Amino acid sequence: MPHTFKDGNGKQFTIELTLGSVRMVRGKLALDLFNESDWTQLMSSLLDRLTYVWWLCKDQAEAYGYDIDAFDQALCSGDAANLASDAWLEELIVFYAGLSQVKLQKLTKAYLTGTQAERIKFGTSEFEDLLKQTLSGVTSSTPQAS
Repeated sequence: MPHTFKDGNGKQFTIELTLGSVRMVRGKLALDLFNESDWTQLMSSLLDRLTYVWWLCKDQAEAYGYDIDAFDQALCSGDAANLASDAWLEELIVFYAGLSQVKLQKLTKAYLTGTQAERIKFGTSEFEDLLKQTLSGVTSSTPQAS
């Protein structure tokens, strides 16, 4: 089931990840959701996550009369940027589960459910230790991008 969020103007957007949408955004941003390095980049950058959201919601945004600048402005109001990011992360968890990508699913869930302090520590050895604990005993093959 796709995840939704409202922007600062109260407009509702639906985020749905499919192999086709992931392939399309990978072509735009050169970020592959099945590559752990790219995954780390996305978790490290709210801007990259919101840019990913833009490409997934572009048609909906344009239907509201938004271009990318208006979309960005609408996300800069209240907690809209965090709501959009969290909706994308929640959808990503479901997407990974549907493809049996247990490792990436658990990593994403650990990031989403982490406290703000844990998110700030992302990429540090302390956070890496937390992820190792989360992933202990989990193995997963990663599909090759074509």
